[in-house]
Amino acid sequence: MLEYQENPKLIGAKVIDCIPQTGECPNKCPDCFYNGGRFFRTLDEPWMPDLDEVLSGGRIVRVNSGHDSNLQKDLVLRETAKYPYKFYNTSIPSFDFPAPVVFTCNGGKDGKLKLVEPDNVMFVRVRVDSWDMETADKAVEHYLKKRGTPVVLTFMRYYDGAKIPTEAKGDYEWKKHLVNKYYCIKSKTILRIMSRFKGMGIRMCSTPWSSNCIDCRNCEFLYWEAMRRVGCK
Repeated sequence: MLEYQENPKLIGAKVIDCIPQTGECPNKCPDCFYNGGRFFRTLDEPWMPDLDEVLSGGRIVRVNSGHDSNLQKDLVLRETAKYPYKFYNTSIPSFDFPAPVVFTCNGGKDGKLKLVEPDNVMFVRVRVDSWDMETADKAVEHYLKKRGTPVVLTFMRYYDGAKIPTEAKGDYEWKKHLVNKYYCIKSKTILRIMSRFKGMGIRMCSTPWSSNCIDCRNCEFLYWEAMRRVGCK
């Protein structure tokens, strides 16, 4: 097995990645960073952090930032049982896990918004672009306003610029994101969108100026908040 390689995005953070499955994710969410050969490491072997490293560093294990924790679930649960502090990621609305869950509410092949009851959910992740605020508004209304579940906006990057509508092309710029180049949303566009939700407690993944988790820490904070709010099953 390959030596564990730290995710460049997580360097210095309290969160550490873990993906028990191999191969591309069958969910095939549109513009997935994990599939298509753009992930920073091989998908041919599991990606499992050493337990001693997790314990000594007080790390929180982020299970399936790529792939999906509801796929090969028995394997996922078996291989992650040893980690005391962890949370699971999924775009499938099934939340029966022994730790909090991050739910991507507009993932899956069609990318359509799923409005469900967020039992055991640490936060709801919403994939956002600059030309469709209707999806974000509906997610915020359903999950945060009506149910009090935290919402985190994830601003999408596009490898294929043709997917960006003509009227929105000025909101994006071609640049390197960690290890690959994409059409990335501009900081000023992020600030414009976030101002739409000012005073509502809406969070964003990363910051308008940095993609490094050490500069964000949402997952770390919301994990411990979830452990107080929904606990561990």
